[in-house]
Amino acid sequence: MGRPDDMRDVCLARVPVVTEAELAEHLRARGRRVVEHRSRWWRQIVPGFYRPVHDMARLTAREATRPTAACWGYQACLADDDAGHANAAVPAHVISDLAGFDEAALPKTRRHALRKVRERAELVELTGPAVLHDQGYEVLRSAHERTGYGRLPSREEFLADLAHLGEPASGVVLAGIVDGRLGGYLTGHAVDGTAYATSSVVATWALRANLGTGLHHEFLHACRRAGGITEVVDGLHAREDEGLCRHKELLGVPLRRLPARLVMVPGATTVIRRRSPDKYYRLSGRG
Repeated sequence: MGRPDDMRDVCLARVPVVTEAELAEHLRARGRRVVEHRSRWWRQIVPGFYRPVHDMARLTAREATRPTAACWGYQACLADDDAGHANAAVPAHVISDLAGFDEAALPKTRRHALRKVRERAELVELTGPAVLHDQGYEVLRSAHERTGYGRLPSREEFLADLAHLGEPASGVVLAGIVDGRLGGYLTGHAVDGTAYATSSVVATWALRANLGTGLHHEFLHACRRAGGITEVVDGLHAREDEGLCRHKELLGVPLRRLPARLVMVPGATTVIRRRSPDKYYRLSGRG
Protein backbone atom coordinates (compact mmCIF):
# COMPACT_ATOMS: atom_id res chain seq x y z
CA MET A 1 0.00 0.00 0.00
CA GLY A 2 1.41 3.41 -0.99
CA ARG A 3 1.43 6.58 1.06
CA PRO A 4 -1.61 8.84 1.12
CA ASP A 5 -1.39 11.84 -1.24
CA ASP A 6 -1.02 14.30 1.66
CA MET A 7 2.00 12.53 3.18
CA ARG A 8 5.59 12.59 1.93
CA ASP A 9 9.07 11.62 3.11
CA VAL A 10 10.35 13.85 5.88
CA CYS A 11 13.60 14.49 4.01
CA LEU A 12 11.61 16.72 1.63
CA ALA A 13 10.23 18.96 4.37
CA ARG A 14 11.10 22.68 4.41
CA VAL A 15 9.77 25.16 6.94
CA PRO A 16 8.11 28.10 5.15
CA VAL A 17 9.43 31.48 6.30
CA VAL A 18 6.98 34.39 6.53
CA THR A 19 7.25 38.02 7.60
CA GLU A 20 5.75 39.54 10.74
CA ALA A 21 3.07 41.21 8.63
CA GLU A 22 2.16 37.91 6.94
CA LEU A 23 1.97 36.14 10.29
CA ALA A 24 -0.19 38.97 11.69
CA GLU A 25 -2.62 38.63 8.77
CA HIS A 26 -2.72 34.87 9.27
CA LEU A 27 -3.59 35.30 12.95
CA ARG A 28 -6.22 37.92 12.15
CA ALA A 29 -7.86 35.54 9.69
CA ARG A 30 -8.09 32.99 12.51
CA GLY A 31 -9.89 35.45 14.74
CA ARG A 32 -6.95 36.68 16.82
CA ARG A 33 -6.65 40.34 17.76
CA VAL A 34 -3.49 41.89 16.31
CA VAL A 35 -2.32 45.50 16.23
CA GLU A 36 0.51 47.37 14.51
CA HIS A 37 2.66 49.71 16.56
CA ARG A 38 5.78 51.48 15.29
CA SER A 39 6.04 49.10 12.33
CA ARG A 40 5.96 45.98 14.55
CA TRP A 41 3.02 43.60 14.92
CA TRP A 42 1.60 42.50 18.29
CA ARG A 43 -1.03 39.93 19.27
CA GLN A 44 -3.33 39.84 22.26
CA ILE A 45 -2.47 36.87 24.50
CA VAL A 46 -5.29 37.38 26.99
CA PRO A 47 -7.68 40.33 27.02
CA GLY A 48 -5.55 43.44 27.49
CA PHE A 49 -2.09 41.78 27.48
CA TYR A 50 0.11 41.78 24.35
CA ARG A 51 3.27 40.19 22.94
CA PRO A 52 4.82 40.56 19.47
CA VAL A 53 3.41 38.09 16.93
CA HIS A 54 7.07 37.11 16.44
CA ASP A 55 7.59 36.04 20.05
CA MET A 56 11.38 36.27 20.15
CA ALA A 57 11.80 39.30 17.88
CA ARG A 58 14.42 41.60 19.36
CA LEU A 59 12.74 44.98 19.42
CA THR A 60 14.46 48.29 20.01
CA ALA A 61 13.61 50.18 23.18
CA ARG A 62 11.60 52.61 21.03
CA GLU A 63 9.57 49.79 19.47
CA ALA A 64 8.97 47.95 22.76
CA THR A 65 6.43 50.42 24.08
CA ARG A 66 2.70 50.21 24.77
CA PRO A 67 1.24 48.71 21.56
CA THR A 68 -2.26 50.09 22.13
CA ALA A 69 -3.89 52.36 24.67
CA ALA A 70 -6.39 49.59 25.45
CA CYS A 71 -3.94 47.30 27.25
CA TRP A 72 -2.95 46.67 30.85
CA GLY A 73 0.37 45.04 30.04
CA TYR A 74 2.86 43.87 27.45
CA GLN A 75 6.13 41.97 27.13
CA ALA A 76 8.78 41.99 24.41
CA CYS A 77 12.37 40.84 23.96
CA LEU A 78 14.94 43.56 23.37
CA ALA A 79 17.78 43.89 20.89
CA ASP A 80 21.24 43.38 22.34
CA ASP A 81 22.10 47.06 21.81
CA ASP A 82 19.12 48.01 23.98
CA ALA A 83 19.59 45.34 26.65
CA GLY A 84 20.35 48.07 29.14
CA HIS A 85 16.66 49.03 29.01
CA ALA A 86 15.53 45.55 30.11
CA ASN A 87 13.65 45.05 33.36
CA ALA A 88 12.93 41.34 32.77
CA ALA A 89 14.16 38.28 30.89
CA VAL A 90 12.49 35.61 28.78
CA PRO A 91 13.80 32.14 29.71
CA ALA A 92 13.65 30.10 26.51
CA HIS A 93 15.27 27.04 24.96
CA VAL A 94 17.10 28.36 21.90
CA ILE A 95 19.46 26.92 19.32
CA SER A 96 21.28 30.05 18.22
CA ASP A 97 23.70 28.40 15.78
CA LEU A 98 21.52 26.38 13.43
CA ALA A 99 24.24 26.43 10.79
CA GLY A 100 26.46 24.55 13.22
CA PHE A 101 23.95 21.71 13.68
CA ASP A 102 25.46 18.51 12.36
CA GLU A 103 23.83 15.19 13.13
CA ALA A 104 27.06 13.35 12.32
CA ALA A 105 28.76 15.23 15.16
CA LEU A 106 26.22 14.17 17.78
CA PRO A 107 27.38 11.90 20.62
CA LYS A 108 27.30 8.21 19.75
CA THR A 109 24.40 7.52 22.12
CA ARG A 110 22.20 10.14 20.45
CA ARG A 111 23.04 8.93 16.96
CA HIS A 112 22.10 5.43 18.10
CA ALA A 113 18.80 6.73 19.50
CA LEU A 114 17.99 8.40 16.19
CA ARG A 115 18.72 5.20 14.27
CA LYS A 116 16.33 3.31 16.55
CA VAL A 117 13.59 5.91 15.99
CA ARG A 118 13.95 5.58 12.24
CA GLU A 119 13.80 1.80 12.52
CA ARG A 120 10.68 1.80 14.68
CA ALA A 121 8.72 4.56 12.93
CA GLU A 122 8.18 6.08 9.52
CA LEU A 123 8.89 9.82 9.80
CA VAL A 124 6.92 11.91 7.31
CA GLU A 125 5.67 15.38 6.52
CA LEU A 126 1.90 15.84 6.47
CA THR A 127 0.95 18.14 3.60
CA GLY A 128 -2.80 17.83 4.11
CA PRO A 129 -5.27 17.32 6.96
CA ALA A 130 -6.50 13.75 6.35
CA VAL A 131 -4.27 11.89 8.83
CA LEU A 132 -4.73 14.46 11.59
CA HIS A 133 -8.46 14.63 10.87
CA ASP A 134 -8.80 10.88 11.34
CA GLN A 135 -6.28 10.19 14.13
CA GLY A 136 -4.84 13.44 15.45
CA TYR A 137 -7.31 14.19 18.21
CA GLU A 138 -6.88 10.79 19.83
CA VAL A 139 -3.11 11.32 19.88
CA LEU A 140 -3.56 14.77 21.43
CA ARG A 141 -5.98 13.49 24.04
CA SER A 142 -3.65 10.63 24.98
CA ALA A 143 -0.75 13.05 25.44
CA HIS A 144 -2.88 15.44 27.49
CA GLU A 145 -4.12 12.67 29.79
CA ARG A 146 -0.49 11.73 30.44
CA THR A 147 1.02 15.18 30.93
CA GLY A 148 -1.91 17.37 31.98
CA TYR A 149 -0.14 20.21 30.16
CA GLY A 150 -2.20 23.09 28.84
CA ARG A 151 -5.85 23.09 27.84
CA LEU A 152 -7.28 20.24 25.80
CA PRO A 153 -9.38 21.75 23.00
CA SER A 154 -12.64 20.18 22.00
CA ARG A 155 -12.63 17.85 19.01
CA GLU A 156 -14.51 20.50 17.05
CA GLU A 157 -11.88 23.14 17.85
CA PHE A 158 -9.09 20.77 16.85
CA LEU A 159 -10.72 19.89 13.53
CA ALA A 160 -11.51 23.54 12.75
CA ASP A 161 -7.85 24.43 13.19
CA LEU A 162 -6.88 21.92 10.49
CA ALA A 163 -8.49 24.17 7.88
CA HIS A 164 -5.34 26.31 7.94
CA LEU A 165 -2.93 23.43 7.41
CA GLY A 166 -0.82 24.10 4.33
CA GLU A 167 -0.80 27.88 4.66
CA PRO A 168 2.82 29.15 4.86
CA ALA A 169 2.25 30.89 8.20
CA SER A 170 1.02 27.59 9.66
CA GLY A 171 4.45 26.11 9.00
CA VAL A 172 4.98 22.36 8.81
CA VAL A 173 3.62 19.24 10.45
CA LEU A 174 6.03 16.32 10.86
CA ALA A 175 4.64 13.00 12.02
CA GLY A 176 5.68 9.55 13.16
CA ILE A 177 3.78 6.54 11.86
CA VAL A 178 4.18 3.46 14.07
CA ASP A 179 2.72 0.12 12.96
CA GLY A 180 0.53 1.93 10.46
CA ARG A 181 -0.91 4.38 13.03
CA LEU A 182 -0.21 8.01 13.83
CA GLY A 183 1.91 7.88 16.97
CA GLY A 184 2.84 11.53 17.28
CA TYR A 185 3.42 14.80 15.48
CA LEU A 186 5.38 18.04 15.72
CA THR A 187 4.23 21.41 14.43
CA GLY A 188 6.54 24.34 13.75
CA HIS A 189 6.66 27.62 11.86
CA ALA A 190 9.16 30.35 11.04
CA VAL A 191 9.04 34.13 10.93
CA ASP A 192 11.97 36.07 9.53
CA GLY A 193 15.12 34.30 10.76
CA THR A 194 13.58 32.43 13.68
CA ALA A 195 11.82 29.06 13.68
CA TYR A 196 9.54 27.90 16.46
CA ALA A 197 8.89 24.29 17.42
CA THR A 198 5.29 25.04 18.33
CA SER A 199 4.13 21.71 19.73
CA SER A 200 5.30 18.12 20.08
CA VAL A 201 2.55 15.60 20.76
CA VAL A 202 3.13 11.87 21.26
CA ALA A 203 0.50 9.28 22.22
CA THR A 204 1.31 7.28 25.33
CA TRP A 205 1.27 3.97 23.44
CA ALA A 206 3.94 5.34 21.03
CA LEU A 207 6.44 6.55 23.64
CA ARG A 208 8.55 3.43 23.15
CA ALA A 209 9.38 4.65 19.64
CA ASN A 210 11.01 7.82 21.04
CA LEU A 211 9.26 9.92 18.41
CA GLY A 212 9.93 13.21 20.19
CA THR A 213 13.66 12.90 19.59
CA GLY A 214 13.30 11.88 15.96
CA LEU A 215 10.78 14.59 15.07
CA HIS A 216 12.86 17.29 16.80
CA HIS A 217 15.94 16.47 14.75
CA GLU A 218 13.93 16.26 11.53
CA PHE A 219 12.51 19.71 12.29
CA LEU A 220 16.05 21.09 12.55
CA HIS A 221 16.85 19.55 9.16
CA ALA A 222 13.67 21.10 7.70
CA CYS A 223 14.73 24.49 9.07
CA ARG A 224 18.18 24.20 7.50
CA ARG A 225 16.70 23.26 4.11
CA ALA A 226 14.50 26.35 4.21
CA GLY A 227 17.41 28.77 4.13
CA GLY A 228 17.42 32.07 6.00
CA ILE A 229 16.64 30.54 9.41
CA THR A 230 19.42 31.22 11.92
CA GLU A 231 17.87 30.17 15.24
CA VAL A 232 15.28 27.71 16.53
CA VAL A 233 13.16 28.28 19.64
CA ASP A 234 11.88 25.17 21.41
CA GLY A 235 9.54 26.71 23.95
CA LEU A 236 9.86 28.61 27.19
CA HIS A 237 11.52 27.13 30.27
CA ALA A 238 8.99 24.93 32.08
CA ARG A 239 10.95 24.74 35.33
CA GLU A 240 8.08 22.84 36.99
CA ASP A 241 8.55 19.95 34.53
CA GLU A 242 12.01 18.56 35.30
CA GLY A 243 11.59 15.66 32.89
CA LEU A 244 10.86 17.99 29.96
CA CYS A 245 13.81 20.20 30.85
CA ARG A 246 16.16 17.21 30.95
CA HIS A 247 14.79 16.01 27.62
CA LYS A 248 15.58 19.36 25.98
CA GLU A 249 19.06 19.38 27.47
CA LEU A 250 19.69 15.93 25.97
CA LEU A 251 18.44 17.20 22.62
CA GLY A 252 21.08 19.93 22.79
CA VAL A 253 18.71 22.88 23.16
CA PRO A 254 20.29 25.21 25.73
CA LEU A 255 18.38 27.52 28.05
CA ARG A 256 18.91 31.24 27.38
CA ARG A 257 17.69 34.33 29.18
CA LEU A 258 16.78 36.95 26.59
CA PRO A 259 16.64 40.58 27.84
CA ALA A 260 13.08 41.85 27.79
CA ARG A 261 10.76 44.65 28.79
CA LEU A 262 7.72 43.74 30.91
CA VAL A 263 5.14 46.38 31.76
CA MET A 264 1.93 45.78 33.73
CA VAL A 265 -0.51 47.94 35.63
CA PRO A 266 0.13 48.26 39.39
CA GLY A 267 -0.98 45.18 41.30
CA ALA A 268 -0.96 42.77 38.35
CA THR A 269 2.52 41.51 39.14
CA THR A 270 1.55 40.60 42.69
CA VAL A 271 -1.61 38.78 41.60
CA ILE A 272 0.10 36.73 38.85
CA ARG A 273 3.07 35.84 41.07
CA ARG A 274 0.75 34.64 43.85
CA ARG A 275 -1.67 32.69 41.64
CA SER A 276 0.82 31.19 39.18
CA PRO A 277 4.50 31.61 40.10
CA ASP A 278 5.67 29.51 37.15
CA LYS A 279 3.78 31.67 34.65
CA TYR A 280 5.19 34.76 36.34
CA TYR A 281 8.68 33.28 35.99
CA ARG A 282 8.18 32.82 32.24
CA LEU A 283 6.94 36.41 31.96
CA SER A 284 9.70 38.01 33.98
CA GLY A 285 12.57 35.56 34.32
CA ARG A 286 12.33 36.04 38.06
CA GLY A 287 11.37 33.46 40.67
